[in-house]
Amino acid sequence: MPKYKIGLDFGTTNSIISYWEKDQLEAFQYGGENGTKYIPSFITYEDGFIEIGSGARTTAANHPEVTSYGNFKMDLPLKNHFTNAYQPPQNPVTVTADYLRELLLSCENEYSFTRQQGEISGLVVSVPEIWQRDIYNTGREQLQTLIADNLGLEKELIQLVSEPVAAAAYYAWETQRRNQQENGEIFNGNLLVCDMGGGTFDVSLCRIYGDKKVEVLYFDGQGDKGLESAGVAFDRHCVRIAYTKKHGQPPDENSTEFMGLLREFESVKIAGHSKYTKKLKNYFKSPSDLAEQTLYTFSGGYTLTNAEVEQAFASIGEGINRVLERVKHWMQNNNQTCDRLFFVGGFCQFYLVQKMILEALQLEENSTEIDRTFNLINSAFAISYGACLIANGLVNPTEIFVHSLGIVIDTINNNAEVEPKLISIIEGGTNLDDLASVRFADIPPLTAFKTDEPLTVTLWVDPQSRGKIFKEHLPNTVKLPLPSTDDQWRVGMRVNRSQVAYLVIEAVGKDKRTEYELGNVIAKMFPGFILFEEDDVN
Repeated sequence: MPKYKIGLDFGTTNSIISYWEKDQLEAFQYGGENGTKYIPSFITYEDGFIEIGSGARTTAANHPEVTSYGNFKMDLPLKNHFTNAYQPPQNPVTVTADYLRELLLSCENEYSFTRQQGEISGLVVSVPEIWQRDIYNTGREQLQTLIADNLGLEKELIQLVSEPVAAAAYYAWETQRRNQQENGEIFNGNLLVCDMGGGTFDVSLCRIYGDKKVEVLYFDGQGDKGLESAGVAFDRHCVRIAYTKKHGQPPDENSTEFMGLLREFESVKIAGHSKYTKKLKNYFKSPSDLAEQTLYTFSGGYTLTNAEVEQAFASIGEGINRVLERVKHWMQNNNQTCDRLFFVGGFCQFYLVQKMILEALQLEENSTEIDRTFNLINSAFAISYGACLIANGLVNPTEIFVHSLGIVIDTINNNAEVEPKLISIIEGGTNLDDLASVRFADIPPLTAFKTDEPLTVTLWVDPQSRGKIFKEHLPNTVKLPLPSTDDQWRVGMRVNRSQVAYLVIEAVGKDKRTEYELGNVIAKMFPGFILFEEDDVN
């Protein structure tokens, strides 16, 4: 049986698997000959039977009593207030694990990748940029752990990369491939990747140079707003407006009726993409004349006019503008430019999204910065393709860890007083490759006076290295790897290629160490999901 290193774009609304075969990128078609390469991130549980994808969505629509979940990826980093009402023993982790198992590895599911294609020997999964940028977000750690523990893949075979970085990797590889075939000039410059899917809007400014080299210069986004910043929010706004207009009152957005209307609206929107794009372009040429013209009709009588669609998009457009104002501010302060613009993610193909991005960047539709050689399929599959290229070592993007981490030790000052001192171990802005090996604190070795008690460590973090220090005492957590008072210890940290940080305690001169994932510990240091107010870019 062949083995594959695959890329997975694990999306909020849809997922795409890509694999490398016969020197070509291929997108996996789930469901056999009649299946689809766009696999809905949706799951149902019925009488002990699990179903995923389009079949699960159909089952849920026809049998509302069946337990079903969608958008569960966005629940992974949350402590509560989930988008789904989970029925015990199900929770975001178990549901995500069940979905990925059925999709990738299930022996019982004849449509899983393993059954249809072959064994998985490596896996790169794309995740929202916000899961990297916000250190208190446990999404990466949750996903890495559930894949390793629930799916049986070793952590060494798993890598998580941000969605815009994966897209930039594909862009770098594909443009170089085309230029080599046409004997053209290889692109070297800054690529601004705008990624908007069902749940997040993220942007990354990436430097592409040399032999398919990708370096992340800056990233930003609105992923911390959850499902209120992208395609799912737009669909909900549209259905809410159409329902209220028809019935004279707002809908129950948790009802099966509303869920069914959402699915039908999404299907109509996607199927008529080209037609609706032309209509919206005409509307903005003469908005006063065409405001009341019907744009969408769905589910037997629900309608939306051009003006109502613009209204539904307004809050999302405002979010896009805020993000890109910060991007422009950073580029100006750091003397950087946007040489190319790349739209990726399903909702980023929507006309109003692209229109808002171009307006925010002060670009025209025919600007040379926009690469129109990538069609809708190239753009929609870009994240998955890029993840696959990274999995197979065909592109090796340089990512940085933006946070600063260290420990607090007590010192004696000149007045014989105990004074805490912050010892830096990991400095923000360091390349991930340089953090694969443990970095130890530059302090004398520690000595344990009691071996039956945990080592006391105080952790400090500076999220995004902005100079705001947060501390957390770790009592009854860190244990020594050897039960001996004769040994000395040193404290270090490392960050793996999935940007999960670890605290390391090692016996000096001996090959004994213990490691502790810091995601959950750091998450507890902060009271909420959003840590900072938005920056003032003026």
